[in-house]
Amino acid sequence: MFLVLAILLSACTSNKESTSEGVEDFDSPVYSGGNLKIGIVGAPPKVREDNVKFISLSLGDVEEKNFRDVDAVFINKNYLPEAAEAKYAKVYLESLVPFIFINSEKVYLAFIDEELSYEDAHTSKAGDYLIGYFNHKYFGLSLYNHQNTKKTIQDCYSRVFSIIENAKNTGEINL
Repeated sequence: MFLVLAILLSACTSNKESTSEGVEDFDSPVYSGGNLKIGIVGAPPKVREDNVKFISLSLGDVEEKNFRDVDAVFINKNYLPEAAEAKYAKVYLESLVPFIFINSEKVYLAFIDEELSYEDAHTSKAGDYLIGYFNHKYFGLSLYNHQNTKKTIQDCYSRVFSIIENAKNTGEINL
């Protein structure tokens, strides 16, 4: 009995270690495009890029559309329930820059449907770490292998910066 238990524990441990190694070994290019200015509601994320500058915004700035000099607006998880209030939906729908919602547990409709609160919106099953909305298109980016590590989070931001640069240059979201 002890031998069977030891083998099972050993198998679980080695499987867990190989998963962790896979997360650290994946290719994660740093965004190397043009300079970006990102408005941020909440604390700025820790990213690897030197060519991305974060500018602090409040939800009041979002409501008043005081974000004209940025290439995108990020909203941190702590602000998402308030950011999903009906008064912001039209801002997101008509925005000339992408809005990115960080680590939302809810689907993007929570932010663009005036009749849907954050609490009442469906829980996201996609596992996206970043969800965005721009020019009538939704997009989502997951963490590599759905593992929440510093590297996978930074990789997710590097990928969204490329999407933002493309939107800045073309007016469209292309994944």
